[in-house]
Amino acid sequence: MSSFPQAAARAAVGELLGEIRRHFGESVETNIYDPRCFFWFFDLVRFNIRAEPTWIFEGKVLFRGVPSWDELRKKMDALLLC
Repeated sequence: MSSFPQAAARAAVGELLGEIRRHFGESVETNIYDPRCFFWFFDLVRFNIRAEPTWIFEGKVLFRGVPSWDELRKKMDALLLC
């Protein structure tokens, strides 16, 4: 796995997706967009998505990169309460 680019980031993203499912259940839909796929072209341009993980919630970019679970949960909770 050490030769695989961004292996640690992808594993961390997987863990965060599991935490999102456990905390929010079915009330939050998650999608993964691969920037190499042109099907998502307009979203990739609109949110300026490159190779790093980009967290978008309710149409807003929350983070670029991999945040901690507490940081991500707090921002998502704040937007859900609005």
